[in-house]
Amino acid sequence: MNDSIGFLKSGSIGDGFLIRLNKTVNSESLQIGDFIVVQGDLYDYFGIIEDIRIGSSNEDIFFNPPENKVQKIAVKGAITFSELLVTPYLMIEKATNRVITIKTIPEHFSDARKANERDIRIVFGGNAEKAFYVGSPLTMDEQIYIDLEKLAKRNNAIFGITGSGKTFLGRIIFSGLIKHDVASLLIFDMHNEYGQFAKSEKKGKIKSLKGLFDAKVKVFDVSDKNSDADDFIKIPYKYITAADVAMLSSLLSYSQHSEETARIINKRFGDKWLKHVEELRSVTEAEREEKAKELGVNPSSLSALIRHLDKLLSLDFIQDITKDEDSSVKKILQYLKNGTSVVVQFSGKYANKPLAYFAVANIITRRIHELYASASEEERNKRIMIVVEEAHKLLSSDIKDKNIFGTIAREMRKYNVTLFVIDQRPSEIDSEVLSQVGTRFVMQLMDEKDMDAVFQGVGGGSRLKKILRTLQPQEVLLFGYAVMAPVPMRVREYGTNFYDEMKEGSSEPSPDDADNLY
Repeated sequence: MNDSIGFLKSGSIGDGFLIRLNKTVNSESLQIGDFIVVQGDLYDYFGIIEDIRIGSSNEDIFFNPPENKVQKIAVKGAITFSELLVTPYLMIEKATNRVITIKTIPEHFSDARKANERDIRIVFGGNAEKAFYVGSPLTMDEQIYIDLEKLAKRNNAIFGITGSGKTFLGRIIFSGLIKHDVASLLIFDMHNEYGQFAKSEKKGKIKSLKGLFDAKVKVFDVSDKNSDADDFIKIPYKYITAADVAMLSSLLSYSQHSEETARIINKRFGDKWLKHVEELRSVTEAEREEKAKELGVNPSSLSALIRHLDKLLSLDFIQDITKDEDSSVKKILQYLKNGTSVVVQFSGKYANKPLAYFAVANIITRRIHELYASASEEERNKRIMIVVEEAHKLLSSDIKDKNIFGTIAREMRKYNVTLFVIDQRPSEIDSEVLSQVGTRFVMQLMDEKDMDAVFQGVGGGSRLKKILRTLQPQEVLLFGYAVMAPVPMRVREYGTNFYDEMKEGSSEPSPDDADNLY
């Protein structure tokens, strides 16, 4: 059976292939983002439709255009035509099925066809030891797999507007990492979506990570009102540095003078500095002035610092704890080292409270950095992946050097610690940090600046941007280190079939078993 849709008219590796469609092929049967294979003599060239265009060889026809379907068919192919602009990404060696990056091009008139199930299986079919099924091509039912080992070795990101499906996709990816024991996840769960249960507009209450992997996931909460939590967050004063507080400056109405005063007190008293500030909240103005003189700081600056820190010290989970074993931070670190993932939730009065979220995320993450940066290679053999939401508020250009997340993104991969950021405003994330993202899952974006940001430093980004514009909710453009080529896809279903596949001892769908997936 001849499945040719056209032939290679012209092109290059850099500019893409121009495919002239056969006159029997309706251009409406093809879409931007579809996979196309151009058949050479030695290789099949695997690419993606970047654009679809129509044209004519004689403009005079438009002065006397065909008036009916028969006349239109008569001129199609001879005078009017349709063409595809295809970006080639890979070559599949015909003799061995070996897949390599594009290095040459086929001859003129080489047949072009739509990619079939065999092509998809060769390119995205899960040949890696820890491959995980995440979705399907937009117009096919074949399975797309990612290499979880590769994913965990570098920083990653999910970008998309509210309602695009970021949380559902994240839950699927994190399930794969937990099931396959690829990494210990530390998830700072701002909206309480990754614990025991989550809410779905279509399905109501659904299982989340703790519900799927009870023995492999522990839930901590900053509020002791969460009955589903395994433990509660308690952060000792001594774990908080002046640098941690500086990161929260915008939330504490913190001035430059207050920041400098905090550094002086921190340097003077070490890890007891915050306890000293807390004690100064209850002293008289005269006593406070005397203390300022002793410290060599301006009295008004000291008063301002105390006032600014009042919000932080009012958080119930920040306590004057002297024993390390009473600190939830130490417990979390131990769980992560032992291969157990931890979800930190923010319920009750701390739900949707940025101060609580960013304080906890920064303090705990800094302790991980300190532990792993100083540990031996043997001690840090367990990979840790830190998941943060609203990442642009932690990784913007103006504060990335004030908090630990910028350091993690730039330096910690060599220590077996990586970031997984989830965000709707990638344009507000520092460009240097974005350049460190190895695999990107890009869902619907509306802002031009955000679209430009996700392709920063990506070859052929302008071409992929055309595909991004076509995405609908629950669709994602996946590209980067964990896949062999960019792939626009539908995210797989998250429901009872998925729950069953995640059970201990159950097998996941293989490239040879596509039953009951959709």
